[in-house]
Formats: sequence, C-alpha cells, structure tokens
Amino acid sequence: MKKIGLYMLLACLLLACQKEDGITPGTGFENLYTIQDDPNDSIQHKRYELYTTYGVPVFFNDTIGKVFVKTDVNGDSVFRYETLDLNWAFSGTNSGSVTYQVTRLTDPGLMMKSLRFAEIFLKNSQQALYPYALWLTEKCYQLSSAGVEQKEIISRYRNLMFSWINQINEEDMLEKAAGYRNEIVKLKVQNYSDELNAFNNMLDESLYDKNWGEFYPDERIPYWRSSASLQIWFPWPLVEEWEQDSSYRKEMMTYGNVTNPNWPEGVWTDEEFDNYALYCRGLVGALGFVSYDPGYGSRFTPRNTDVDLELYLEEMMKYPRKQFLERWESSPLVIKKYEILYAIIRDELGVEL
Repeated sequence: MKKIGLYMLLACLLLACQKEDGITPGTGFENLYTIQDDPNDSIQHKRYELYTTYGVPVFFNDTIGKVFVKTDVNGDSVFRYETLDLNWAFSGTNSGSVTYQVTRLTDPGLMMKSLRFAEIFLKNSQQALYPYALWLTEKCYQLSSAGVEQKEIISRYRNLMFSWINQINEEDMLEKAAGYRNEIVKLKVQNYSDELNAFNNMLDESLYDKNWGEFYPDERIPYWRSSASLQIWFPWPLVEEWEQDSSYRKEMMTYGNVTNPNWPEGVWTDEEFDNYALYCRGLVGALGFVSYDPGYGSRFTPRNTDVDLELYLEEMMKYPRKQFLERWESSPLVIKKYEILYAIIRDELGVEL
C-alpha cells in the first residue's frame, strides 16, 4: 500500500512539472535585455548597434517587458514585469527615503541625441564601467527629506541612468561623457569602506578646514591684483584656469606686485609660472592634500575627508598615472594616498588610469 501511495505521489509530481513546463514560455527575463534590430526604425536600429557593439541594452522606459507566469484559477494570465529600479543597490533595495520623479523621452529627435551621447560615453569608457542596462530619460528629479534635486546621472549596482541630455550641446558631449565616467568611478569607490578608512586615517584631523597660512605663516604670495589684504599664502596657481590657460594667467600677473623676492618681478614666462605651481604643489602635498577646498575657496585646506577624497579622485581621473606621479613626486604622503585609491580603481574596478 505504501508503494502504491509513493507511485501516486511521484506521478502527481511529474504531472505538475509537465504542466509547469507547458505554461512557462521559453522567454525569460534575460531575453528582455536583448535588443532586436529594425532597419526601418532609426531609433531601434541605433539601440541595436549599441547593443551589438558594447553589449549594453539601452531603454527609454523603466518597464522593459513582461514574462508570462501562469493562468490563475479564473483563467486570467499572470505576468511578472521587469523594471529598472533606480533604488536597487548591491545589498538590495534602498529604504525608500529617496524617490525619483522621471519624465520619459518621447521626442524622436531628443531620443536620437540621447543615443548619440550614450554611444560617446560607452566608446570612451572601459568595459568595467559598462552598466547591465542604460536608461535614458528626458528629466529626473530626486525627492528626499533634503529637498528636490535635479539629477543628470544615477549609477547603481546594475543600472545607469542619464537625464537632461537636451541641455548638452553637441560639441560638449565628449567632455560631459568623460565627466560622467569619472563620476561613476567615484561612486563605485565609495563601496570600499576598509580601503577608504586607510585613506582617511593617513592624515590627522587637525589638518582639515584650516587656512593655509596656519601651516606656512612665513610664505607670501608673489603677485596679486591687490597686495594689501591678500598676503597670506595660498596655492592660487592650482586653480585650474590659471594652471591651464597661459594667456589668462599672464593677464592676472600684470596686476600683481612683487611681494616675495624669491620669485621674478613682472609678467612671468610659462616656465616661471610652472616652477611656482610645482613649488605650491610641494607645500600642499607636504600636508597630504592635492588641492584646496572648492567650497571655501583656495585659501583653505579641504574641510573634511569626504572633500579630500573627492579632490583626489578628480586629480586622479584628470591625469594618467605616469603624469600624476610626476606632478606629485616630491610629496611621498600624496603618493601613498594615491596608491590606496589606485588599487581600488585598478584591482577592484578593473579601470586603468
């Protein structure tokens, strides 16, 4: 009798499996991320090109498809929907304290422009930074207890979203895409808490949020528009425009006064300016920093470790490894902090600088 019962149970299980096989189609969620070509649809064809070239499916909607699950007791079909969740992180879904208000792309011209931008981003990024799926939207706002914030980019463990592309000029797309790439690297670095603790513990907290003059009271700036009230030293040559645009910095020099006999009088040559910039990097780097606090102005050290990390990552993404090491070779503390972050970016994220 027990054998008969066992046979009946096995038969029921087999029948159930056969029924399940019959109601479950061959199409699963993974197939929803496969982009099909339509040569007669320029937008769809462009999506297909991006998918076949870079392996990244691009969507204009957060709901990308549905999969048939079964027929319920009433004879109605039951589906499961696959969506792109902006709150999904590596450890699961966020608490929900942050929500997003999104306007979908519907204008064909803007959709094609967004696809061109996506292509520029993918073409100029390393594969390690490619998302599982890319969502292009017209507008996106982040709503939280802190208020409403316009979001141009949201990067999560699986998904990446770009928005407000209508505000990007065609000639600025490459620069903007590089900025987004750098932003993604910075966001991913935040996940490595142990390494970041080592980075943050390199400096004493007393170094943060201080006037540079507290560390270098005997230093004086060589030139400035007005010499009376701005004599306390700060690393003004590290301001990006002055460091990169020789015509701008020469114009600034013409307003200056000689306040430090160690530096030449008059309008400096590029070589003289670069020598002084190197000197300033030496003073900044001796404290373990690579720049001033952008929120407080060039007269203050970074206000905290978060700002310091942001400045390091910006400097690292701006210059290739060889050039970075050359720029800061006189500052061993900077090099040590750099190597901590470089190991994360290269070894963990797989991104070469």
